[in-house]
Amino acid sequence: MESPSLPMTAKDWTTTSLHRVFAMQGGEDDLSYVNNSDSQALAITLSKPILISSLQSIKLFSDQTPIKITDLGCATGSNTFTTVDTVVETLQRRYTARCGGGGSPEFEAFFCDLPSNDFNMLFKLLAEKQKVDSPAKYFAGGVAGSFYDRLFPRGTIHVAVSLSALHWLSQIPEKVLEKESRTWNKGKTWIEGAKKEVVEAYAEQSDKDLDDFMSCRKEEMVKGGVLFVLMAGRPSGSSSQFGDQDTRAKHPFTTTMEQAWQDLIEEVNLLYIYTNYKHVYLS
Repeated sequence: MESPSLPMTAKDWTTTSLHRVFAMQGGEDDLSYVNNSDSQALAITLSKPILISSLQSIKLFSDQTPIKITDLGCATGSNTFTTVDTVVETLQRRYTARCGGGGSPEFEAFFCDLPSNDFNMLFKLLAEKQKVDSPAKYFAGGVAGSFYDRLFPRGTIHVAVSLSALHWLSQIPEKVLEKESRTWNKGKTWIEGAKKEVVEAYAEQSDKDLDDFMSCRKEEMVKGGVLFVLMAGRPSGSSSQFGDQDTRAKHPFTTTMEQAWQDLIEEVNLLYIYTNYKHVYLS
């Protein structure tokens, strides 16, 4: 994953330079998203019956125009292919049931993510998959951009899905970067245990982003199409997702993330202590 050049100013953290940080780890080594996305795969599996059910409501178009599908926040690897396959196969069954074997239209799939996403790896894996699936189930293309902006012409998308992606904000709220403000988050990257004002600042940014997302999709979707969204949340009235035992039980990632963060802090502290000890010793 490409990181921005340091040091960065508060202004830098609220511009598109953040897009270089938000992309999932590329490649296919041990640290890559390809090999570290089991929790997202589980969420997709659990939501698959709901996605299939929602696709039963889509209008079946009879003009043989290719059905256009997009995965917004696709990252890389098998998760996005599984999602698109589910959409294509479900719609093919519906068209076959209504029109017979030759009645199904062609399909186009657009894989969308930030420009820093590893599209090279994505399409390498897709090419390998299509050799197995031959003939390919759909034509594929990549779209680089933020899903908080318009990505497609008006009225062109029949099915849009966004799974485990909308929890990423478009930017860090400017308020939490102002040191003289009550909303300053003291340079932290986490809001767990933060002041009420900090949480509210992030909530305001989330509300704005979600509104932008929906406004863009309103323009892009075909009338009678389907927008399917899966995103993280927590029970109403709960101030902490990690404090919710049901969330911990269903999603071990939350506990793992906490432990990894704590290990990193301890490692940095030990390095700091060692460096200072060495400095004193050499003096």
